[in-house]
Amino acid sequence: MTRPGRALVTAFLTLLLATSVPASAIAESEPATDTVIIVLAPYLTWDDIIGGSMPNTRAMAESGAVANMNILSSARYARELTPTHIALTMSAGAPMAFDESAPPAFDASATYGSSTVAEAFRRSMGLQVESAEIVYLGLPRTLRANDIQTLEGIPGALGQSIEDAGGATAALGNSDGGVIAGEPIRSRPAAVLAMNTNGLVRHGDVSLNMTEEDVEAPFGIRTDVEHMQSVYRQVLRQMAATDGPDLVVIDTGDGERAYRFAPDAAPEVAEGHRAAAARSVDAILGLVRDHAPEDAVVMLVSNAQARPESGPSGFGPAIISGPGFEGGLVSSPSTHRPGLMTDLDVAASSLAVLGIDRPVSVRGNAVEQAGSGEDLDSRVARLKAANATAVGVDTVRLPIQTGYIAVTVLALIACALLLGRIRRFRDSWGAHVGAGFRHLIMLLLSMPVSATLMFLVVPYPDSASAVVLLFLGVTLVVWVLLSALERWRGSAIALSVLGLGTAAVLLADQLFGAPLSFSGLFSYSPLLGARYYGIGNEGASIVVGGALAGLALLVDAKRGTAWVRHLRSWGPALAGLAIVVITAAPFLGANIGVIAWGTAAFGIMWLHLTGRKMTLGWFALGIAIVAAFVVAFSLYDLAGSGTQTHLGRAWESADSGGLVELWRIVVRKAETNWRVLRATNWSVLMVAILGFLAYMRWRPHGVFAETLDSYPAFGVAISAALWGSLVGYFTEDSGIVIPALVMLYITGCLLYLMLASPPAEPEVCA
Repeated sequence: MTRPGRALVTAFLTLLLATSVPASAIAESEPATDTVIIVLAPYLTWDDIIGGSMPNTRAMAESGAVANMNILSSARYARELTPTHIALTMSAGAPMAFDESAPPAFDASATYGSSTVAEAFRRSMGLQVESAEIVYLGLPRTLRANDIQTLEGIPGALGQSIEDAGGATAALGNSDGGVIAGEPIRSRPAAVLAMNTNGLVRHGDVSLNMTEEDVEAPFGIRTDVEHMQSVYRQVLRQMAATDGPDLVVIDTGDGERAYRFAPDAAPEVAEGHRAAAARSVDAILGLVRDHAPEDAVVMLVSNAQARPESGPSGFGPAIISGPGFEGGLVSSPSTHRPGLMTDLDVAASSLAVLGIDRPVSVRGNAVEQAGSGEDLDSRVARLKAANATAVGVDTVRLPIQTGYIAVTVLALIACALLLGRIRRFRDSWGAHVGAGFRHLIMLLLSMPVSATLMFLVVPYPDSASAVVLLFLGVTLVVWVLLSALERWRGSAIALSVLGLGTAAVLLADQLFGAPLSFSGLFSYSPLLGARYYGIGNEGASIVVGGALAGLALLVDAKRGTAWVRHLRSWGPALAGLAIVVITAAPFLGANIGVIAWGTAAFGIMWLHLTGRKMTLGWFALGIAIVAAFVVAFSLYDLAGSGTQTHLGRAWESADSGGLVELWRIVVRKAETNWRVLRATNWSVLMVAILGFLAYMRWRPHGVFAETLDSYPAFGVAISAALWGSLVGYFTEDSGIVIPALVMLYITGCLLYLMLASPPAEPEVCA
């Protein structure tokens, strides 16, 4: 191996040794309580809680920990999420599919059709009800729906874990009301959240006995708070007779009825119903806390949020009170952002305070308290600001991305058709048209980094219009600065600064805890919940594409200087190493797939810029580097206390289910990749890019060849980006998004250079 090669391997092993030192495992904590009580309050908002009409709820929020809770983890598997679907997701601690035609839960003694509920359950599940008081008859359809989607979650994992630990669960209340196709609506999410994996709940009542007639209420019924209190106290006595951990789930009911009835009521009447439902929640919460054991952990969570006329629904309020939650914000390892938890965390958190190990199938994490100095109004103001930003960004994300892709594709097509003539008529109209397209390309390439930098100016824009104005304003500033730099130092330097600067901004954001990546137009959505922290596939692709283009153009622009030889030898290796560590390390970017395709891209670039050829030995070294990174980061991830990233969870699943579980993960990623390929607009951009590059190889061949001769290192970057994109396509579940965004920078810079006049003097790449 050559001296630079030995030095590179030595540096890599040194860094790997430093990053593979495991974090200290946190000792298993003692149970904080024997009782967890979850109160479901769909469509409740922070304005309701702090507005003065809910004194019991406000008092709980003042003394407990508060958070926004993501309730859309299962949104991709439903046309529209219902409170029962979200409760199902909470019960599994993992995204769930739901069959809306599935029968609801019933008291075991009720009649179902021509038979009893117990007989219907035995007929569909082949099991006896035994001592269970509540039965979820929709479990077979639910299991089938999840099998079709090849989901790994287990409905009822929370309740089953409690029963396996010698405890019991209970469900109280219902949200029944209304009629669909002549059939009464039965909505009983409390039973779905409290059930075990067989669909059974030991104690409680979800029948119509939990409601009373009220001609002024939606559908003429409302929750009978006095009867709720009676059943609740009875359940607590039943549970006190056993020594195991207990879970009680209470459906307050009136909130969902008010929401469902709203289209049939005048606006002011519908608002009155909603306000009355909030007061009902407050009354129920008051009796829950008055009679709960002193050390009980009480959670108030919203299992649905109203969707505005435009844009998505936002986060739901969550309040946790009890031992360990005595003020401040709720902090979740799932999000790495104080004040933001997920519906998947409900199961893990309940099990954690009960001292029960979380099953592998539960993908959420146990939450804890963060900070305690602020008063409630200040904490809620932060949560409302974060919610407004997330909703604002998601409202315009798809239109902006669609418009961005459309303009980029049209620019590629127009330039492909006009490029030869533009250059031929350089002294007349061609110069103006070429300059116009160059300005457009620079503007388009400035947008991804501007979508991050905008949050330096205003961390929490409060509306969709504010997001758009802020984004356009920052983009314009970046574009003006780059245009000025181009006039001063030339096209190659301006494009190099843009590419390297984009990568540096996104990487620096990760190093400082990703404060600018809470939500982004070219990033992940905290509302959709596929990722909450680290760097997503979109961000990683932008980093790699920008760094490849920027580094190559810097080599070309400074090829006459003495230090460029060192840049050729060390630039790709050090840049690739830094990018892989920052984007893939569990404690930073947590995007493990970049290890494979990032190493491939920068490894190929390093080989060609240093005059080496790809041999079997270099290929084997690349595989060894990827494997070493995976091993090191796996050791670090598995050394934690149950807050692993996807990498740690994969090994945890393999330890539980063997190689079959790993194969299921591979199959799931492949299915997601195929779904993304057909569904995302980024596929259109990638097709356009490949078509443009193919056309440039064919016609006008002279312009393309002339540009690559003038910028030989950039020609290497094109090859490296293509190979890295190919690896990324097959190793990431985002599929086509990876090559589309990596090649965006490469193709944009290439087109810009082809339009520039006159080209630089050719130089053969050493």
